[in-house]
Amino acid sequence: MRYFAKGFFLGLSLVLVNKICCYLFAEFSETAIAIFSGIVFFAVTTAFLISKHIPGLLACGFCGFFVMFFGEIAVIEMNSHYPLYHFLVVYIGGFFGSMAAIPTAIILTIRKKSQKEVFPMTQPYPNRLKGMLLLYALISAVGFSYLVMPQNSGLGVLIFGLLQFICLWFIVPSKKQLILFFPILIFCLNAFISANTIWRAPNLILSAFLYAGMFTKFHWQCDSISDIRNVLVYVAKSVANIPLPGKWLLQMSDKNAPIIKRILLGLLLAIPCALLLTVVLANADMVFSAKTGQFFESVFTLFHARTIFILIAGIIVGLYLFGVLAQAYQPGISAQTESRVRHGDFIIISILLGMILTVYTLFVIVQFRYLFARGALPDGLSYTEYARKGFFELFFLTGINLFIILCVVRLTRHASGKKGICIKLFCHYLCAVTVVLLISSFYRMWLYTNDDGLTRLRFFVMGFLAFELIGLLATFFYIAKPKFNITLIYLTIALSYYTILNIVPTDYLIAKNQIDRYSKHERDDVNYVFTLSADAAPAMVYLAEQTTDEGVREMVEHVLKERSSSNIPNRWQRYNLSIQKAKKLINENEAVAK
Repeated sequence: MRYFAKGFFLGLSLVLVNKICCYLFAEFSETAIAIFSGIVFFAVTTAFLISKHIPGLLACGFCGFFVMFFGEIAVIEMNSHYPLYHFLVVYIGGFFGSMAAIPTAIILTIRKKSQKEVFPMTQPYPNRLKGMLLLYALISAVGFSYLVMPQNSGLGVLIFGLLQFICLWFIVPSKKQLILFFPILIFCLNAFISANTIWRAPNLILSAFLYAGMFTKFHWQCDSISDIRNVLVYVAKSVANIPLPGKWLLQMSDKNAPIIKRILLGLLLAIPCALLLTVVLANADMVFSAKTGQFFESVFTLFHARTIFILIAGIIVGLYLFGVLAQAYQPGISAQTESRVRHGDFIIISILLGMILTVYTLFVIVQFRYLFARGALPDGLSYTEYARKGFFELFFLTGINLFIILCVVRLTRHASGKKGICIKLFCHYLCAVTVVLLISSFYRMWLYTNDDGLTRLRFFVMGFLAFELIGLLATFFYIAKPKFNITLIYLTIALSYYTILNIVPTDYLIAKNQIDRYSKHERDDVNYVFTLSADAAPAMVYLAEQTTDEGVREMVEHVLKERSSSNIPNRWQRYNLSIQKAKKLINENEAVAK
């Protein structure tokens, strides 16, 4: 019954959270509303779902879902002017946040069941360390609010990253752990050198996990997926350390704790009485009413919804980063590897792989005969139509093949003799076939690009295929000697690719490709270029100089002014190299025109 009551309050809390998010985030973009709402829903849902056992967690979750669902229906029916648009955007982000909260809560519940305390704290922190951690939390909170939270912050984000690195250099237990901070610095650099905002939200989320990864012990010499789980557990532990500053302050003044409680109780009683008295006196005297009205208006102007949000965001980030470092100094934080050994049936695996490889062999023969060698196609099928079709299907199959290889190696790693050799040959052959599929996918995407030019999606996919090839090469070695953690190798390759995307001028390269094809009359228009960020400004200026179409010139001028100007007041935190370069190009063109 207790868990149903807990679920009831979870549902009511989510209804209330929706109202708060609709109010606080009303002035933000759809993406920002969804992201920040997801973070809030994740925190609230995780806090409620953590239980002593899984059945209690499920009872709480289902009850909370139904209460929230019917509660929102009741609110909408009672208020015909309910802002449905913000409601839907908030709950889209809230849905994904709640989905992420479920596995997090399950992990914490399992750990809670196996331990007396979810987050044991067996040793006290020295006073000097407490002071350093609290100072770090304060610097992080203020720095995030002042440097990162201003809209379109550029230089401010880079300075915040450098400030974090300097602080961590003096606080972390071991400076070797800071190696994972370099991708975070590159993410911060992206906000300064690029006007492309598509990486901002993913960079923030990934940085939160990289902070936790800096203090998680990875096992490179044994294959285990538990390292991913350990990072998630470390994130959850860091969140659980958030109340520590309050506990430390109370411990520092145990004798004064009763006095503090009495002061807080007095304020709790006095503030409502003062507000009620103010309302009564305001109704009794018009001048007093006008003065108090002006006072409250000035207070509400000072504490604008966005200002409140910026302060809350800074406090949350500061406390989270404090929790990460506080957890690093707790004993017993080393990751645990999976000790369970799994064995697969040799006959079943051999039959499955044999059938799969037979089909793939026929497909590879067709690829070499018709796609790569450009043989005569049947039924009058054109080569372009044949080659362009099937990219996404092959791309999907490369991932499926990698998954099959990893599962087979994991199930048969202890097989010896002829059985082990046979399985390894099968896996090596499947890996080679996957390379052929990868080359075929890349070739088809290259034909797409030759036909219609580069787009962001095509650029990202072609880069991903190149890094996937590196992953396949690592897989070849892993099949032969599965003595290293291939999961961490894949994650390292993926992180390297994502980090490179943050410093590559993607929009400029795409715009240059599109404009070159337009200049060679291989494209009818360059409308896609006008959807890109200010990073593409040099290519757009080149387009305006080369084209004879006056409409295209006017469109370039309009887009450049739009990308380089903003209704937001200028602040030094928003300084961005790409936008400044676009402004300089506009001024040079205007000077030439005069």
